Amino acid sequence: MEISDEVIDGIRELVTIGVGHSAGMINELTKAHVTLTVPEVRICDMHTQASSLLDLTDPDESSQVILTFSGEYTGSLSLIIPHKSAIHLVVLLTGEEGSPDEMDALRVETLIEVGNVIISSVMSSFSILLSSPLTFLYPVYRIGKWVENTLIINSQPKQGILARTKFQIQDREIEGILFFSITSESFDFLQRTILQIMERGL
Repeated sequence: MEISDEVIDGIRELVTIGVGHSAGMINELTKAHVTLTVPEVRICDMHTQASSLLDLTDPDESSQVILTFSGEYTGSLSLIIPHKSAIHLVVLLTGEEGSPDEMDALRVETLIEVGNVIISSVMSSFSILLSSPLTFLYPVYRIGKWVENTLIINSQPKQGILARTKFQIQDREIEGILFFSITSESFDFLQRTILQIMERGL
């Protein structure tokens, strides 16, 4: 699929704005300075290319917070965090390094909290492209292979937008992958709107 550099740059800018806002909130939660990398952005076809785009060390152990939405965009936004990064977040937010069972329970609570912060910030950034509000379902938490979970949640979406970013919090590196799964119609609308905004200046 041929996607213009302007569209990819526009998506990267919107994700960067959203993740940047969330970094400030994570800073308040952890009471530590947070730095982040500019996201790497890739576009793919959900059913033919998605599984080859994401290289996670432990894909079966990945945690995901998934927000489903409908309206001018229909699809979902997932925050995918590898196991090691999830444990780092738990320690940073709780100050505790407990037993595996305790860490599992804390991981769910922590990732839902952090996931809501990051996803809400990114969706707020993308809202500048919309002329009408979206309808959201309550975020869900899943563990397992990210592609399978995304396809279970969404039967319609055909296009995927992957943005990989890293947070540096104290001496710990947190990797996060944001993945939009949207319908072809939604992606066409996204492209047209970004190009129009880029012409005026984002």
